[in-house]
Amino acid sequence: MSPGGVCAARRPDRRRDPADGPSRGERVRGRLRRRRALIGAAAIVSALAAPACSGPRPRPAVAPAAPVPAAPDPPVAPPEPPGTATPAEPAPSPGPTATPPAEPPPAVVLHAGDSMVGTYGGLARALGPRFRALGTKYVDDSQPGIGIAAFDVNGRFAKLLAANEPDLVLVTLGANDAAIPSPWVLAKHVASIARRAAGPDGKRRCIWMGPPMWKKDTGVLDVIANNAAPCAFFDARALSVQRRRDGIHPSDEGGEQWAAAFWAFYRPHALISP
Repeated sequence: MSPGGVCAARRPDRRRDPADGPSRGERVRGRLRRRRALIGAAAIVSALAAPACSGPRPRPAVAPAAPVPAAPDPPVAPPEPPGTATPAEPAPSPGPTATPPAEPPPAVVLHAGDSMVGTYGGLARALGPRFRALGTKYVDDSQPGIGIAAFDVNGRFAKLLAANEPDLVLVTLGANDAAIPSPWVLAKHVASIARRAAGPDGKRRCIWMGPPMWKKDTGVLDVIANNAAPCAFFDARALSVQRRRDGIHPSDEGGEQWAAAFWAFYRPHALISP
């Protein structure tokens, strides 16, 4: 009861029925929640977009370079008609062949042997002037009737070598052994004479002059040819020369023929200037 004795009227107890929907306060609070959600979502989107906006500017697009035109293919020659061959290019001509320097003529020539040497005619008479024309001293020595074995051992050849000290030695032997039945027994004597002619060091020039044969020999010239090294061998067995009345020794004309054939052989070996 209120003062004054008057009792205050009690408000009826009214409870909200769920069927009545949300109340005004609930609606206000809902709007506030939605607004806060929208504000938060906008802030997140802004934060995510900021790095992309602050990044480097994209480079301007570059126009692709114009393609370089390819070099044109070389012209192709038309095919040759059948049966036509392309001429081959000429091979380069070889250069001039070097000529070896001419060897100076020998200062002294010793020509030793049997009577075929022809001291007073024949071979020596034709050969001597050829060497003397070169300024060479030509010494000839013949031992008529001597054979290869006797020439090797009698000591005369050694004395001639020591006395004349020749630069070139010519040996003319074999005619007196043409009919020996066993010519191979002379091989050691041929080799001994050749070694002596070549000098102690084997470097002296020497030539064994085989004789032009007037009849077939029993093989002595083959023995000489096979054992005359280091001397050269001039084979004149097939040379036809004029002879003296004995039919064996060359005459002066025959000596000239023999000398001319030998000179053609000797000059290329000695490299003597013309």
